[in-house]
Amino acid sequence: MPLFGSPLLTKALHKWKSGPVVQVGWTVSDELLLVQEDGSVLTYDVFGTFKRHFSMGQELTPDYSMESHQRDHENFLVVSRTRRRRAKALLDFERHDDDELGFRKNDIITIISQKDEHCWVGELNGLRGWFPAKFVEILDERSKEYSLAGDDSVTEAVTDLARGTLCPALKAIFQHGLKKTSLLGGPCHPWLFVEEAASREVEKDFNSVYSRLVLCKTYRLDEDGKVLTPEELLYRAVQSVNMSHDSAHAQMDVKFRSLVCVGLNEQVLHLWLEVLCSSMAAVEKWYHPWSFLRSPGWVQIKCELRVLSKFAFSLSQDCELPDKKEENEQRPLKEGVQDMLVKHHLFSWDIDG
Repeated sequence: MPLFGSPLLTKALHKWKSGPVVQVGWTVSDELLLVQEDGSVLTYDVFGTFKRHFSMGQELTPDYSMESHQRDHENFLVVSRTRRRRAKALLDFERHDDDELGFRKNDIITIISQKDEHCWVGELNGLRGWFPAKFVEILDERSKEYSLAGDDSVTEAVTDLARGTLCPALKAIFQHGLKKTSLLGGPCHPWLFVEEAASREVEKDFNSVYSRLVLCKTYRLDEDGKVLTPEELLYRAVQSVNMSHDSAHAQMDVKFRSLVCVGLNEQVLHLWLEVLCSSMAAVEKWYHPWSFLRSPGWVQIKCELRVLSKFAFSLSQDCELPDKKEENEQRPLKEGVQDMLVKHHLFSWDIDG
């Protein structure tokens, strides 16, 4: 059944009894705008802002076909992995000898050898040489190619786009039709629904999932082999956010935004929406029949979110948490590199400079 009529202004043909008329999201014509009116949902092109930020062309348009949903899981399972390993420079490293590889902070280095624990061999701009391993950070490029535009440690604007623009719109969707708490009669938070739905989905096959989670935690198979399903990734992400954010006494709004950022990094935000909305027991428990998540309209949003899987995000999960004493972290890094250089008798530069 066709859902839409136009790629820019689209109208869901499914009918359901709507609650109060509400506008969700933004009001800019090329960003997300949902209006419930007489049981229909209107949407504008969602991600014009992201396309411009990543300098992507207009060829990235949502696919609303039924076949696209079948391809989602196929693409997830057979996602191509780049064979080369690359790293981002955390600090400047000045080249003094021919066998050294010099670079500047945020340079992207192709890793040639990691045989030595402390000194790696890499290539940059046609030059090859060794460098301190602690001066770089391995990039997560399992199913994407790293982009400076998507790295919030390099490009601050992407933080505003993700946490300041996309997240409030998604929260408004999850907030619509959310039932009030039975005890105090006040509004609930979508995070409580997300927690329960994620747990329900993995409990369907708890023993298998639990053994795989232990295996992946032990052997890092989720990083090296991407064996986790979208449901398992969601469950692990929720647990990870809770662990890091509870210790900082972060509010549920912050947790919700951090989870969205993890979904963007993993390129599974659209699949997570499907997982959550398909958890019928949780959806019916937390939402009124006229809510957006209990309408067919969520499929529309899933198709829009799928576009974001084309972008390479490297967003910090903890960027809204209190700073963790950067000055104290920088010193051990420098001292660790100094110890390494002493061990390998490679003092050819002034570490105190």
